[in-house]
Amino acid sequence: MKNLSFKKIWLGIKAAFPITIPILFGWIFVGITYGILMNDIGYGPLWAMLFSALCFCGGMQIAAIPMMATGFDPVQMLIMSYFVNFRHTFYGLALLEKYKDTKPFKPFLVYALADEPFSLAVSANPPEGLEPKYYYFGMTLLTYIYWVGLSGLGSLLGSIITFDTTGLDFALNALFIVLFLQQWKEKGNRPACVIGIAVTLLSRIAFGSTVFLIPALAGMLIIFWLGRNKL
Repeated sequence: MKNLSFKKIWLGIKAAFPITIPILFGWIFVGITYGILMNDIGYGPLWAMLFSALCFCGGMQIAAIPMMATGFDPVQMLIMSYFVNFRHTFYGLALLEKYKDTKPFKPFLVYALADEPFSLAVSANPPEGLEPKYYYFGMTLLTYIYWVGLSGLGSLLGSIITFDTTGLDFALNALFIVLFLQQWKEKGNRPACVIGIAVTLLSRIAFGSTVFLIPALAGMLIIFWLGRNKL
């Protein structure tokens, strides 16, 4: 820690702020929705922020809400979380070169490596004269603060403004639909999209509506690994 410069940390945050603004606006609805849904099942702002700070995996956090509401199964939650976030393993491999000299920030950078911070890290370059580790730390810290803060704000709004939240959890479905359509635009990605749909439908038929997700994710993982050179 003695080699760290708090002035450079501030400069890193300041330099990274402009490129994180689109993520902030993109997360407003999803983050607030997550907080409202957490409040709806009895978790106040502090709990919502704590969950976001410890988990920091927006899609899985929203997917976990109905599981928490109906009865917490830690084993199922652990397995599901692993498969849903398995892509983060490849994120880490892709950033080995960029993050190789980021100590002592590296543990936090790895911990908070989600989809959006990853997309920023691979596309953005630190400004001239600023050590990359301060830039990457500032960028990741800001996105982390955005998500945690929006989760708390959503839960607070949910406790103040009482309304019917039926259908609000469709925000996650809408997010995944948009991501799917973005992938479908690229012809090279369409075979993988079709495989994903087919495996999910077969798992739904074979395992039922309550436990089909984990077999579907496992099936897709195996198929994509076996066909990694062709898909």
